[in-house]
Amino acid sequence: MKTRGEFFMIKEMYKRGMSISDIARELKMDRKTVKKYISSATVPTGKKRKRSSKLDAFKDYIDRRMMEDQVFNSEKILSEIKALGYQGGKTILKDYMQPFRKQAKKKYTVRYETLPGQQMQVDWKEVGEVILDGRKVKLSMFVGILGYSRMKYAAFTLSQDQEHVMQCLINSFKYLGGVPSSVLFDNMRTVTDGRDQGIVKWNKRFSEFAAYYGFIPKACRPYRAQTKGKVERAIQYIMNNFYNGTKFESLEELNQLLFRWLDAVGNRKRNETTGYSPQERWTEEKLQPIHDKKEYDTSYISFRKVHWDSSFSYKGEHWILSSKYAGKEILVKESLAGSIKIFYQGEEIGIQQRRKKIIPFSEKIKKKQTVVVGAPQPVSVEVDTRSLSIYDEFTKGESS
Repeated sequence: MKTRGEFFMIKEMYKRGMSISDIARELKMDRKTVKKYISSATVPTGKKRKRSSKLDAFKDYIDRRMMEDQVFNSEKILSEIKALGYQGGKTILKDYMQPFRKQAKKKYTVRYETLPGQQMQVDWKEVGEVILDGRKVKLSMFVGILGYSRMKYAAFTLSQDQEHVMQCLINSFKYLGGVPSSVLFDNMRTVTDGRDQGIVKWNKRFSEFAAYYGFIPKACRPYRAQTKGKVERAIQYIMNNFYNGTKFESLEELNQLLFRWLDAVGNRKRNETTGYSPQERWTEEKLQPIHDKKEYDTSYISFRKVHWDSSFSYKGEHWILSSKYAGKEILVKESLAGSIKIFYQGEEIGIQQRRKKIIPFSEKIKKKQTVVVGAPQPVSVEVDTRSLSIYDEFTKGESS
């Protein structure tokens, strides 16, 4: 064992799921030596004892910052250990860190390989503004990739909100043939409510979604980009080999072209790391089937109070219900495709009991004149101002 760095590296690689044989092969070490250091609770000491230095008391802290947090900036480490009481110089610190940095570049950053069905990585790509149906919109791309086989799912959307995250995940489960044990996310605000002392606080609705489909959500550690390197490379691959240069008139057409490309090209090309195409290794993935499970409802959800005249407002539109709902609180669900359902105490209010309020022509003229003179629009406090992007539900692209 040449460095303390290799000791911590072996511990971390074993913790991540690599076998003793894989670690020994990667580090070019004997299996017995690897096994010895995995079972050891402390850093082994050599036969020759080096003289002590001012840095000794801080080496455990420095090791953790380098091996766990991937911090190799000597200036930053120096300022941190000085705050802890270090009184030595910078040169000795740089000399100590140098072997770690070399090992990190050569070995520690080797791609983390997962077992079949163990993990899927997902992320968003902000594609940019495009013209669809005569209007300028912001286009995004969702990408999910299975860690073992590198089998990819992707879809273009007009929103990255939580509802679209969940729907894209459902569509990916359908396309890939099941649910992996865990799904790795970037620190998306749509799925987490931040961290508390380093512990991820998952959003309540998203936690329910994850439990419903039976996967464990995981979030990348901040500033550790290599953790989700597979999905980032997949995004770049799709952008370079599919999106750039593709012509389309609508979101539906773009996604149809994408699914066709994934089936014919994106998931058929040989992966340089595994040596196989994603579709070849896909048969080995151990995914949880979902064909008997009812699809989770990803609708936008909001509550409204019905006025005493049996009316309520939703996104600037007025609705009239049966008089028996006057003064009651109702639930409004809007699907990503734009259809609206209204519920009271768990029961859907039928079409015959609800209708859109007819706005008199004189009121429309008055409203139009108000807009012309530039006066502010009256807004009901009940109006949900969250924008809705129409999403064409994934129905094609299933591999045969």
